[in-house]
Amino acid sequence: MAGLPPVLRPVAASSPEPEVLGDGLLRLLERPFVAADRWIDRALPEDLNPLARTGAIANASFAIAVVTGVALLLWYVPSVYQAHESVTGMADKPLTAGLMRSLHRYSSDACVFFLTLHALKLFFARRFGGARWLAWVTGVFVVGILWATGWTGYWLVWDERARQVALVTAKALDVLPIFIDPLSRGFLTDDGVNSLLFFVIFFIHMLVPFGAVIGLWLHITRLARASWLPTRAMWGWILGSFVLLSLVLPADTAAPARMAVEPESFAMDWWYLAPLLLAERLTGGAAWGALLVTTILVGTVPWTLSRKRAAVAEVEEKRCNSCRKCMADCPYSAITMVPRTDGKAFEAMASVDASLCVGCGICAGSCDSAGVGVDLAPMIATRRDIGGWFEPGGDEGLAILCAEGAGEHLQVGEQGRCADLPGWRVLAVPCAGSVHPLLVERAMRGGATGVTIAACGPGNCHFREGALWTELRMSNQRAPSLREEKVDPAAVRVLRLGRGADLQGAMGSGGRPARSRGAGIAVAAGVWAVSCAIIAAVSLGPWWTAMDPTPQLVISLKHPGQVGEDCRTLSDEEKAAMPIHMRRDQICERRRADVRIQVEVDGAPVLDASYAPAGLWGDGNSIAIERVPVTEGSHRVTVRLDDGLDLAAWGWTGDQTLEFKPHQRRILSFGRNDGFLWH
Repeated sequence: MAGLPPVLRPVAASSPEPEVLGDGLLRLLERPFVAADRWIDRALPEDLNPLARTGAIANASFAIAVVTGVALLLWYVPSVYQAHESVTGMADKPLTAGLMRSLHRYSSDACVFFLTLHALKLFFARRFGGARWLAWVTGVFVVGILWATGWTGYWLVWDERARQVALVTAKALDVLPIFIDPLSRGFLTDDGVNSLLFFVIFFIHMLVPFGAVIGLWLHITRLARASWLPTRAMWGWILGSFVLLSLVLPADTAAPARMAVEPESFAMDWWYLAPLLLAERLTGGAAWGALLVTTILVGTVPWTLSRKRAAVAEVEEKRCNSCRKCMADCPYSAITMVPRTDGKAFEAMASVDASLCVGCGICAGSCDSAGVGVDLAPMIATRRDIGGWFEPGGDEGLAILCAEGAGEHLQVGEQGRCADLPGWRVLAVPCAGSVHPLLVERAMRGGATGVTIAACGPGNCHFREGALWTELRMSNQRAPSLREEKVDPAAVRVLRLGRGADLQGAMGSGGRPARSRGAGIAVAAGVWAVSCAIIAAVSLGPWWTAMDPTPQLVISLKHPGQVGEDCRTLSDEEKAAMPIHMRRDQICERRRADVRIQVEVDGAPVLDASYAPAGLWGDGNSIAIERVPVTEGSHRVTVRLDDGLDLAAWGWTGDQTLEFKPHQRRILSFGRNDGFLWH
């Protein structure tokens, strides 16, 4: 291996590096994903492969969700009293309102599905470190924004799902010092739900997607020639699949929200409502802790799981002839032209922004004068000496393999000898796009029987555009190109191979087998059918309540205690410690009294507690929510409340016989103006 420059070595054959946290587990988890990706890549035409454009499909799904969401305003009524009725009424118009709602539902779910696939692809390919950290972090931000949009969207339906969303949201927000009154008090009874709050949620749902657009712009801001949306053919598959799914399985609506009744089960959209599984079982503080830990773990992946950062491209000023090809080909806009300092006649020279460069070396493949690239000296030496690897009239060819793809685990020896590929000399490069046509020409003139360049599969190039630029250069469609008068172009092949590909079989057969367009369309239909089935199955997954079915008596209190003086007699020692002119027999403090409440069920005490006034100065209302389990059946409930400084007397009393049923709550509330209210 000593004969190979470090930048041209496969990952597995490079100098030993310490294992990154979780490497072994990642390799194990990525195998089925990579295998499925490779099979679909081989079976589908490039323009119909959804795994090759997961990010663009997610964007298209998001756009469909936005358009259909705006259209739904024609039928939706943003009122807590009319929302559910307006949504269920859409089912009576299956080809207009019903179709729009189903498209809105499934496109939103598909957005999360394809974002998940997109994140997994980047994660398993380790495409998150170095200059790519911004794309990963903004991607996490976009996922959070989209989840918040879906979470608030389900609130607006105001069915049983919305009830659970509202309750866990209120529980989490009550932990934060934002609201004077706990939000949970407003979701105890149907009449207590604040219609203004519901309208605020509606506007949040409408405005939050703008944050996703900003996040998406930041997500691709470092990419040159970024593609936001899929091809026309892919658009057809997306729209056709969503419309068909919407007609076959229209979006459902759960029963209307009843705040005092705990639903036993319903079909839940796990794409957005999965947090309910934990949120219902955790306290508000624990839920915030889980969210914080998850955000830190996912958001810091570029620093905790990244391998050593790749070498940055460099420019040798005396070799740069200001051709600008490297700047045009760089996929990450890391190269700009700056004024020269060496006095040569060329007007400018290339300059590399180290914070944007990912070390792909594609710039080297575009530079005739070898003035730019990763590890310039070894690269120039390899281009010069490659012809010496072969003998005129010999029977060996040159295999140039992408170190992030087919050449990931190959062991290469002196002058490219590799036991795994007999009959070939192997050169592993960081990206197929770093191969300059001059290197191919020199190998052929030196005696190589042919040159095969194994690039990454369609849509899966580790460094973006490297495989495309190589194909265009070797087919004389992009400068610098292979000179046909110097080399027989038929002896040069560019194969699209991914990680784990059968190199021996591919090198012998010519790579990807030819498939008819009809067979590809049939496979595409199957892939899309499976995708839609997954989207629908997860969207309609079962959910069972975490709440105990035992009936509950819920006591809700908001009342200010009386203001009075609390006096106590000073001891002789306390008076002696005071200045002579300030000594007195008693100290009286003006304060608001605690509010005491006592509850009995069938004469047996179940609650006896006092609640201090809220506020920084202890001058606000006493607020409390207490839940008391009660056996099923009819029970006599007696309640007493006192708000004075003398807690020996009761200022308010009440009693009533209530019927308790499983999964139901009976609410007893008390307010300053209303007194006791039984629900």
